[in-house]
Amino acid sequence: MRNFKLTSILIVFIFVFSNKLQAQIDTTNIAKSKYCIPALKGIPIGKGASFEYQIIPNISIKTNDKTGNYGDSKNTIKNNSRIEAKLKIPIIKKPYLSILGGIKYTFEEYHFENLDENSNPFHKSLEDKALKSIGANITIVKPTKSNKFWILRANADFNGDYSGNNSGSLSDYLKFSISPALGWKVNDNFSYAVGVSYNYRFGSPLILPVVAINKNFNEKWGIEAILPLFIKLRYIHNSGLSWLNKIEIDGASYKLNNLEPALEQFNNIHLHRSAIQFTSRIEKRLVGWLWVASEVGYHENLTYNVTNSNRSKKNIIFENTLKGALVFNVSLFISPRKK
Repeated sequence: MRNFKLTSILIVFIFVFSNKLQAQIDTTNIAKSKYCIPALKGIPIGKGASFEYQIIPNISIKTNDKTGNYGDSKNTIKNNSRIEAKLKIPIIKKPYLSILGGIKYTFEEYHFENLDENSNPFHKSLEDKALKSIGANITIVKPTKSNKFWILRANADFNGDYSGNNSGSLSDYLKFSISPALGWKVNDNFSYAVGVSYNYRFGSPLILPVVAINKNFNEKWGIEAILPLFIKLRYIHNSGLSWLNKIEIDGASYKLNNLEPALEQFNNIHLHRSAIQFTSRIEKRLVGWLWVASEVGYHENLTYNVTNSNRSKKNIIFENTLKGALVFNVSLFISPRKK
């Protein structure tokens, strides 16, 4: 009899508890539904980790000496190679707030075709020099209980050829960018946003107004853009194969160590580069979350100045003109995309 009473009490307790739990779940689902979901229908989740190798071969370079001390020169960069590794980690994932953190490491090198003791000191300084970028970034998305959402992206990178023997401070190499924006989710196939961006895409730090657009034309085709920084046309063939065509402004600023004696009079040398790239990319699932990508395109130089300042148009030492060249990229990445 006693066991029967205990069993009855336990059944009643489980019944009441399960009803309360279900009520809490229902309340949570209702709360979730009140917040805007910025993502579009069918758009793949971003890359959790990636490793890329890029090479641009046979770049003709013409160097104009703006100081009058070294003379003009011409050469060919046999190849400009770059290795990049990225990792993204979700920090907070709630209906009302998402925070994503990331780290990045980039290693870039230049190799010239003809160098001797009479070559331009900048060319000799750049040969086999490891230009590195080590940084962290954060993306914050704050949905509202309407069709609006706020988004903030910020990056802090150390760019240059720094090493343990540097006489300067690492703060000399710090490059910071930030982009806040307000977005509107029109429907499951269209969203847009307006904001501002402080970045180094054009070689020097600039504040630019930006307009972001993300739209599905149908189940296969779509477009994504942050103007004037990039525009990308996507074609999702199936859950394991995508084709992406992109036009992008790519740029950076590097603090350089003064390694060539001929340049010892300058104490704040920076390399500022920017270019426009036209690329076509195929992404293919290998197994599970592991993907491989192959990319080919054309790289057209916009700015490639060496200055004695952190600005691309101030105190120019060498003004370089680089001819357009092909660009090749292969990568492996992890993306938890739904099948």
